[in-house]
Amino acid sequence: MPDQKADGRRFETGHNHAEAEKLLFDEAQHLDDKEWGAWAELYEADAEYWVPSWLDEYELVTDPDTQVSYIYHTSRAQLQERIGRIQSRKSITALPLPRTLHMISNVVLTDIDDRNIDARSCWTTHVFDPRTRRQHLHFGTYRHRLILSDGRYRIARKKIIIMNDCIPTVVDFYSI
Repeated sequence: MPDQKADGRRFETGHNHAEAEKLLFDEAQHLDDKEWGAWAELYEADAEYWVPSWLDEYELVTDPDTQVSYIYHTSRAQLQERIGRIQSRKSITALPLPRTLHMISNVVLTDIDDRNIDARSCWTTHVFDPRTRRQHLHFGTYRHRLILSDGRYRIARKKIIIMNDCIPTVVDFYSI
């Protein structure tokens, strides 16, 4: 039923905004629970994952191919490769892994077409580093492009804007 805004916020395009929003919360939970295989499976095979850096106080980089970004991957396989490096325990910056708690709010969804939906949300990640016994907070905005495929949403693109870019330690996919 394409017009159930009251209960499921289903719109005429066939998108169910509650299900799209739930994907964002599921992604955060997978990261906090270190279920990174399940996290990576939320992404399309050719998904883009981009964390642009700041050029100055007001402008972000706009071209990940020619400018420096904190993180830039162009496929799920690249995300899985990063996961593999961490799980191999060869990444000394991730030993021991920090404990994280992701929080997402102010989710605004915009239908693009019958297959795609965009989501803008605010996020915070509380990070506790057992090496130093210190905690810190990252925060910013997420921009997701979700694609409806085989009756479920998957992430086609994610752009993460870090608002407090004075990063006290390593920043990686699990801490933002």
